[in-house]
Amino acid sequence: MHMVTLLKGALVANAASLGLNWIYNMPYLEKLSQKEDLLFQVPDPSKYKRAGKAFYAYPAAGVGDVSVQGEIAKWLHASLKENPDFSPEDYTALLLDKFKPGGAYTGWVETYGKKLVLNELNKQLKTDIKPLPIDDDQLVGFIPYLVMKSWSRSNEEAWSFAQTLTDIEDYKTFYDAFDTLFDALENTSVSEALKASIEHVPEAFKNPLEKALEYEDTKAFIKDHAGTACSIKHALPLIYHILSHTDSFEEAVRMNTRIGGASSDRGILIGAFMSKADTIPKDWLKKTKLD
Repeated sequence: MHMVTLLKGALVANAASLGLNWIYNMPYLEKLSQKEDLLFQVPDPSKYKRAGKAFYAYPAAGVGDVSVQGEIAKWLHASLKENPDFSPEDYTALLLDKFKPGGAYTGWVETYGKKLVLNELNKQLKTDIKPLPIDDDQLVGFIPYLVMKSWSRSNEEAWSFAQTLTDIEDYKTFYDAFDTLFDALENTSVSEALKASIEHVPEAFKNPLEKALEYEDTKAFIKDHAGTACSIKHALPLIYHILSHTDSFEEAVRMNTRIGGASSDRGILIGAFMSKADTIPKDWLKKTKLD
Protein backbone atom coordinates (compact mmCIF):
# COMPACT_ATOMS: atom_id res chain seq x y z
CA MET A 1 0.00 0.00 0.00
CA HIS A 2 1.32 3.44 -0.94
CA MET A 3 1.38 5.35 2.32
CA VAL A 4 3.14 8.63 3.03
CA THR A 5 5.26 9.13 6.12
CA LEU A 6 2.71 11.10 8.16
CA LEU A 7 0.14 8.29 7.91
CA LYS A 8 2.77 5.65 8.66
CA GLY A 9 3.79 7.65 11.71
CA ALA A 10 0.17 7.91 12.84
CA LEU A 11 -0.42 4.16 12.57
CA VAL A 12 2.90 3.18 14.14
CA ALA A 13 2.28 5.35 17.20
CA ASN A 14 -1.30 4.07 17.38
CA ALA A 15 -0.18 0.43 17.30
CA ALA A 16 2.65 1.00 19.77
CA SER A 17 0.24 2.01 22.54
CA LEU A 18 -2.66 -0.35 21.88
CA GLY A 19 -1.59 -3.04 24.35
CA LEU A 20 -2.19 -0.69 27.29
CA ASN A 21 -4.82 1.59 25.78
CA TRP A 22 -7.57 2.79 28.14
CA ILE A 23 -5.71 2.05 31.34
CA TYR A 24 -6.48 5.10 33.49
CA ASN A 25 -3.93 4.48 36.21
CA MET A 26 -0.78 6.49 35.54
CA PRO A 27 1.13 5.35 38.68
CA TYR A 28 0.55 1.73 37.68
CA LEU A 29 1.88 2.37 34.15
CA GLU A 30 4.89 4.26 35.49
CA LYS A 31 5.80 1.34 37.76
CA LEU A 32 5.21 -1.15 34.95
CA SER A 33 7.51 0.85 32.66
CA GLN A 34 10.38 0.25 35.10
CA LYS A 35 9.96 -3.50 34.68
CA GLU A 36 9.15 -3.91 30.99
CA ASP A 37 8.76 -2.11 27.68
CA LEU A 38 5.23 -0.70 27.44
CA LEU A 39 5.18 -0.55 23.66
CA PHE A 40 3.85 -3.12 21.18
CA GLN A 41 2.32 -5.31 23.85
CA VAL A 42 -0.52 -7.78 23.40
CA PRO A 43 -3.45 -6.57 25.54
CA ASP A 44 -3.30 -8.62 28.75
CA PRO A 45 -6.50 -8.85 30.83
CA SER A 46 -4.50 -9.42 34.02
CA LYS A 47 -2.79 -6.03 33.61
CA TYR A 48 -6.13 -4.33 33.10
CA LYS A 49 -7.44 -6.01 36.22
CA ARG A 50 -4.43 -4.97 38.27
CA ALA A 51 -4.68 -1.42 36.97
CA GLY A 52 -8.20 -1.15 38.34
CA LYS A 53 -9.50 1.85 36.43
CA ALA A 54 -9.23 0.43 32.93
CA PHE A 55 -11.28 -0.74 29.95
CA TYR A 56 -10.19 -3.93 28.19
CA ALA A 57 -11.58 -3.39 24.68
CA TYR A 58 -9.20 -5.21 22.32
CA PRO A 59 -8.91 -8.82 23.53
CA ALA A 60 -8.22 -10.14 20.02
CA ALA A 61 -5.45 -7.64 19.21
CA GLY A 62 -1.91 -8.77 18.52
CA VAL A 63 1.38 -6.95 18.25
CA GLY A 64 1.20 -4.36 15.49
CA ASP A 65 -2.58 -4.12 15.35
CA VAL A 66 -4.21 -0.71 15.46
CA SER A 67 -7.27 0.67 17.22
CA VAL A 68 -10.60 1.07 15.45
CA GLN A 69 -9.63 4.65 14.56
CA GLY A 70 -6.42 3.33 13.03
CA GLU A 71 -8.47 0.83 11.05
CA ILE A 72 -10.72 3.61 9.77
CA ALA A 73 -7.63 5.48 8.55
CA LYS A 74 -6.44 2.37 6.70
CA TRP A 75 -9.87 1.74 5.17
CA LEU A 76 -10.27 5.32 3.98
CA HIS A 77 -6.73 5.47 2.61
CA ALA A 78 -7.17 2.21 0.69
CA SER A 79 -10.57 3.29 -0.64
CA LEU A 80 -9.17 6.53 -2.03
CA LYS A 81 -6.29 4.65 -3.62
CA GLU A 82 -8.72 2.30 -5.36
CA ASN A 83 -11.19 5.04 -6.28
CA PRO A 84 -10.09 8.71 -6.20
CA ASP A 85 -13.77 9.66 -6.58
CA PHE A 86 -14.68 7.87 -3.33
CA SER A 87 -17.34 10.10 -1.73
CA PRO A 88 -18.62 10.87 1.78
CA GLU A 89 -21.65 8.75 0.92
CA ASP A 90 -19.29 5.90 0.02
CA TYR A 91 -17.52 6.47 3.34
CA THR A 92 -20.81 6.12 5.21
CA ALA A 93 -21.57 2.90 3.34
CA LEU A 94 -18.06 1.60 4.08
CA LEU A 95 -18.39 2.23 7.82
CA LEU A 96 -21.85 0.68 7.86
CA ASP A 97 -20.54 -2.43 6.10
CA LYS A 98 -17.69 -2.72 8.60
CA PHE A 99 -19.59 -1.98 11.80
CA LYS A 100 -23.08 -3.47 11.33
CA PRO A 101 -23.90 -6.79 13.04
CA GLY A 102 -22.22 -9.49 11.02
CA GLY A 103 -20.05 -6.87 9.29
CA ALA A 104 -16.50 -7.27 8.11
CA TYR A 105 -14.96 -5.68 11.22
CA THR A 106 -15.03 -7.83 14.35
CA GLY A 107 -13.20 -5.61 16.86
CA TRP A 108 -14.30 -2.87 19.23
CA VAL A 109 -16.90 -0.46 17.80
CA GLU A 110 -17.00 2.97 19.43
CA THR A 111 -20.16 4.99 20.07
CA TYR A 112 -19.97 6.94 16.81
CA GLY A 113 -19.90 3.66 14.88
CA LYS A 114 -22.91 2.30 16.74
CA LYS A 115 -24.82 5.53 16.13
CA LEU A 116 -24.02 5.40 12.42
CA VAL A 117 -25.24 1.80 12.18
CA LEU A 118 -28.48 2.56 14.02
CA ASN A 119 -29.23 5.66 11.95
CA GLU A 120 -28.43 4.01 8.62
CA LEU A 121 -30.43 0.86 9.40
CA ASN A 122 -33.36 3.02 10.53
CA LYS A 123 -33.25 4.76 7.13
CA GLN A 124 -33.22 1.43 5.32
CA LEU A 125 -36.08 0.08 7.43
CA LYS A 126 -38.01 3.39 7.24
CA THR A 127 -38.73 3.37 10.96
CA ASP A 128 -40.16 6.26 12.98
CA ILE A 129 -37.18 6.23 15.36
CA LYS A 130 -35.67 9.69 15.77
CA PRO A 131 -32.09 9.79 14.39
CA LEU A 132 -29.34 9.98 16.97
CA PRO A 133 -27.24 13.17 16.83
CA ILE A 134 -24.02 13.05 14.80
CA ASP A 135 -21.94 14.98 17.33
CA ASP A 136 -18.92 12.83 18.16
CA ASP A 137 -16.12 14.68 19.97
CA GLN A 138 -13.37 12.08 19.77
CA LEU A 139 -10.16 12.09 17.74
CA VAL A 140 -11.79 10.15 14.89
CA GLY A 141 -12.82 13.54 13.47
CA PHE A 142 -9.17 14.03 12.50
CA ILE A 143 -8.87 10.79 10.52
CA PRO A 144 -10.24 12.28 7.27
CA TYR A 145 -7.88 15.24 7.66
CA LEU A 146 -4.78 13.06 7.97
CA VAL A 147 -5.83 10.73 5.15
CA MET A 148 -6.74 13.58 2.80
CA LYS A 149 -3.46 15.31 3.64
CA SER A 150 -1.62 12.10 2.77
CA TRP A 151 -3.21 12.33 -0.69
CA SER A 152 -2.65 16.13 -0.97
CA ARG A 153 -6.38 16.78 -0.95
CA SER A 154 -8.21 19.73 0.57
CA ASN A 155 -9.41 20.40 4.10
CA GLU A 156 -12.86 21.13 2.70
CA GLU A 157 -12.97 17.60 1.34
CA ALA A 158 -11.70 16.22 4.64
CA TRP A 159 -14.46 18.05 6.48
CA SER A 160 -17.12 16.65 4.12
CA PHE A 161 -15.99 13.17 5.16
CA ALA A 162 -15.68 14.00 8.85
CA GLN A 163 -19.32 15.09 8.95
CA THR A 164 -20.26 11.44 8.57
CA LEU A 165 -19.52 11.18 12.30
CA THR A 166 -19.53 14.71 13.72
CA ASP A 167 -21.08 18.13 13.23
CA ILE A 168 -18.65 19.91 15.58
CA GLU A 169 -17.02 22.57 13.42
CA ASP A 170 -14.01 22.90 15.74
CA TYR A 171 -12.50 20.01 13.77
CA LYS A 172 -12.51 22.04 10.56
CA THR A 173 -10.82 24.95 12.35
CA PHE A 174 -8.18 22.58 13.71
CA TYR A 175 -7.47 21.30 10.19
CA ASP A 176 -6.19 24.75 9.26
CA ALA A 177 -4.27 25.02 12.55
CA PHE A 178 -2.64 21.66 11.88
CA ASP A 179 -1.67 22.80 8.39
CA THR A 180 0.18 25.66 10.08
CA LEU A 181 1.85 23.17 12.42
CA PHE A 182 2.97 20.87 9.60
CA ASP A 183 4.25 23.82 7.55
CA ALA A 184 6.17 25.27 10.51
CA LEU A 185 7.83 21.91 11.17
CA GLU A 186 9.63 22.35 7.85
CA ASN A 187 11.97 24.94 9.35
CA THR A 188 11.46 25.31 13.10
CA SER A 189 11.29 23.31 16.34
CA VAL A 190 8.26 21.33 17.47
CA SER A 191 7.58 23.79 20.31
CA GLU A 192 7.72 26.79 17.97
CA ALA A 193 5.50 25.02 15.45
CA LEU A 194 2.97 24.27 18.18
CA LYS A 195 2.98 27.93 19.24
CA ALA A 196 2.36 29.01 15.65
CA SER A 197 -0.59 26.64 15.33
CA ILE A 198 -2.27 27.88 18.52
CA GLU A 199 -2.97 31.22 16.83
CA HIS A 200 -5.41 29.38 14.54
CA VAL A 201 -7.22 26.99 16.91
CA PRO A 202 -10.79 27.53 18.17
CA GLU A 203 -10.90 30.19 20.87
CA ALA A 204 -12.01 27.79 23.62
CA PHE A 205 -8.86 25.71 23.10
CA LYS A 206 -6.27 28.51 23.13
CA ASN A 207 -5.72 28.74 26.88
CA PRO A 208 -5.38 24.99 27.58
CA LEU A 209 -3.05 24.59 24.59
CA GLU A 210 -0.91 27.50 25.72
CA LYS A 211 -0.77 25.99 29.21
CA ALA A 212 0.20 22.66 27.62
CA LEU A 213 3.46 24.25 26.51
CA GLU A 214 4.05 26.15 29.75
CA TYR A 215 3.50 23.45 32.38
CA GLU A 216 6.46 21.26 33.31
CA ASP A 217 4.53 19.02 35.71
CA THR A 218 2.46 16.65 33.56
CA LYS A 219 0.19 15.45 36.36
CA ALA A 220 -0.58 19.01 37.42
CA PHE A 221 -1.27 19.97 33.82
CA ILE A 222 -3.68 17.06 33.36
CA LYS A 223 -5.48 18.00 36.58
CA ASP A 224 -5.74 21.69 35.73
CA HIS A 225 -6.21 21.84 31.96
CA ALA A 226 -6.66 18.47 30.27
CA GLY A 227 -7.53 14.84 30.96
CA THR A 228 -6.65 11.42 29.66
CA ALA A 229 -10.00 10.40 28.15
CA CYS A 230 -11.17 10.36 24.53
CA SER A 231 -12.78 13.78 24.09
CA ILE A 232 -10.78 16.32 22.11
CA LYS A 233 -11.12 18.68 25.09
CA HIS A 234 -9.00 16.18 27.03
CA ALA A 235 -6.87 14.74 24.25
CA LEU A 236 -5.68 17.77 22.27
CA PRO A 237 -4.18 19.71 25.21
CA LEU A 238 -2.43 16.53 26.34
CA ILE A 239 -1.11 15.87 22.84
CA TYR A 240 0.34 19.40 22.70
CA HIS A 241 1.89 18.91 26.15
CA ILE A 242 3.52 15.62 25.14
CA LEU A 243 4.84 17.02 21.86
CA SER A 244 6.32 20.08 23.56
CA HIS A 245 8.03 18.06 26.30
CA THR A 246 9.76 15.40 24.20
CA ASP A 247 12.59 15.51 21.70
CA SER A 248 11.96 12.53 19.39
CA PHE A 249 9.30 10.30 17.87
CA GLU A 250 10.23 7.49 20.27
CA GLU A 251 10.24 9.68 23.38
CA ALA A 252 6.83 11.17 22.52
CA VAL A 253 5.24 7.76 22.00
CA ARG A 254 6.75 6.40 25.22
CA MET A 255 5.55 9.37 27.26
CA ASN A 256 2.09 9.09 25.71
CA THR A 257 1.84 5.41 26.62
CA ARG A 258 3.05 5.92 30.21
CA ILE A 259 0.35 8.54 30.77
CA GLY A 260 -2.37 6.10 29.78
CA GLY A 261 -6.02 6.67 29.06
CA ALA A 262 -6.84 7.07 25.36
CA SER A 263 -3.18 6.66 24.47
CA SER A 264 -3.58 4.67 21.27
CA ASP A 265 -5.82 7.21 19.55
CA ARG A 266 -3.78 10.16 20.85
CA GLY A 267 -0.88 8.38 19.20
CA ILE A 268 -2.42 8.93 15.78
CA LEU A 269 -1.86 12.69 15.94
CA ILE A 270 1.37 12.42 17.93
CA GLY A 271 2.82 10.01 15.37
CA ALA A 272 1.69 12.10 12.40
CA PHE A 273 3.24 15.29 13.76
CA MET A 274 6.45 13.70 15.05
CA SER A 275 7.00 11.90 11.75
CA LYS A 276 7.52 15.37 10.28
CA ALA A 277 10.08 16.30 12.94
CA ASP A 278 11.92 13.01 13.41
CA THR A 279 12.49 9.57 11.91
CA ILE A 280 10.10 6.74 12.70
CA PRO A 281 12.06 3.87 14.30
CA LYS A 282 12.58 1.23 11.60
CA ASP A 283 11.91 -1.70 13.93
CA TRP A 284 8.60 -0.10 14.91
CA LEU A 285 7.61 0.16 11.26
CA LYS A 286 8.31 -3.55 10.87
CA LYS A 287 6.16 -4.39 13.89
CA THR A 288 3.14 -2.39 12.73
CA LYS A 289 0.53 -3.95 10.45
CA LEU A 290 0.23 -1.22 7.85
CA ASP A 291 -1.48 -3.23 5.09
